[in-house]
Amino acid sequence: MSLFSKNQFVLWPKNKTVEIYSNKKDQNTASFDLNLLKEQTDQDLQSLSFYLKKNNIKNTSVLLSDDLVVVRSFVYDSKISSIEKKELLSLSQAFINFPIEAESLEYKLVNSGPKTIIRTTVYDLAKIKILKSNLARLNLKTSSFLPVSLALCSLINSFYQQEYFLVFPQGAKHYLLVLAKGKDVYLSTSLKGDSLDIQKTVNYSNLYFSTVTKKIFLPRDNAPEIISTTKMEKTPFDQSQIAQNFHQAPNLPLPVLATMVSPNDQNPDIMNIMETENNSQNNNPSSFIPPTSSPKKKNILPLIAVFVLTSALASILIWYVLNKSDSSSGEPESALAPTSVPEPTSAPIPTLAPVDKDLKISVLNATDINGQAGAFKAKLTELGFTDVAVGNSKETHKSNLVQTKKETLATFSAYFQDKLSDYFPADYQASLEDDSTYDLVFIVGTDLRQTSPSPSPSPALEESN
Repeated sequence: MSLFSKNQFVLWPKNKTVEIYSNKKDQNTASFDLNLLKEQTDQDLQSLSFYLKKNNIKNTSVLLSDDLVVVRSFVYDSKISSIEKKELLSLSQAFINFPIEAESLEYKLVNSGPKTIIRTTVYDLAKIKILKSNLARLNLKTSSFLPVSLALCSLINSFYQQEYFLVFPQGAKHYLLVLAKGKDVYLSTSLKGDSLDIQKTVNYSNLYFSTVTKKIFLPRDNAPEIISTTKMEKTPFDQSQIAQNFHQAPNLPLPVLATMVSPNDQNPDIMNIMETENNSQNNNPSSFIPPTSSPKKKNILPLIAVFVLTSALASILIWYVLNKSDSSSGEPESALAPTSVPEPTSAPIPTLAPVDKDLKISVLNATDINGQAGAFKAKLTELGFTDVAVGNSKETHKSNLVQTKKETLATFSAYFQDKLSDYFPADYQASLEDDSTYDLVFIVGTDLRQTSPSPSPSPALEESN
């Protein structure tokens, strides 16, 4: 039986208003200047409470806008059966503008050929808990909470089962962009403006599916200009016409319509996910959660000469310490070449300090070039590093940057400048906190294809903005 087959009312709370819809043919909508995502007094709730009692509304479905529930899909370049949640939390931080914790993130692993797609959904639990509190004070029972993006793809799935993009209007020059296939949402993001540049997202759709996704559904009225070098297959939709085709009132928005006509038996209920701890990804067949921000990048322009000098001195001092105990004469060796020797001898060659190959490393692509982070990961793999996560930087950079912790700056800058100076010239900053998840963060800001030859891109955990 459909989850919404008996529901006659849908409540849609927004930042400044709350809207109520019913499946009646007329007088089927009401709007209140009330923000249920903030704590409200009984007096504030009075007008809404009166409306609910007058219309005998005791049970409703609730739509959640996608700024409360954010969907992101990451791609791992090999088959995996598990992943640490803290790694997903770190990756998700770059795309979320609200605090997230382990319990606010759910995910599902999907094997796709040699790769693994990780569909994640992140919830703004703080606001959702306030919403539930306000609804309880209204004595309003909720049968389900459903994200707008998931409602939309449930409706589209009734007549189109392949992968597609959908642009849904959320206000003046404000749109929701959804990438989905069947009932599964792979990405949801908010975009603003008269024109929407979606090329980067189009490129990344190829990571999730076998080909680049070209199908895109657009509103027939006041559709934004779509900027993309890929020729998109545009299909306009008319919300009122679709509603009438389903024998519903023409003024029902598509997400509301979806809760009234589409079966959702296989879709999870956000309320259950929120209230159940330690949910396994196997119990979450259709993820729809939002992503925290990766560490803030400090916009500092360090003096390259200072780092070069520091690296050189550090290398010599480290060589001196490591070789001091090996002196056959028992006398300390000079860190500098001797001023005079009885006979010509070969001067000792300073060695780089050993670097732990089990370092936890993050590589972020800060350019518009697809696959940069994956290509650099391959380079690090050649050097023996195995724990390398890949993603996209929230900010765009024009030069390469390496972030380290303060105590490891000299060692890491010396090592990687020696190993990667031609391929990845970069500024090194001690800008990571001591408790940072990663020991090193490489931010790719230049076109690596213009430097020395590198392995073919193998993106892992990269995703679209």
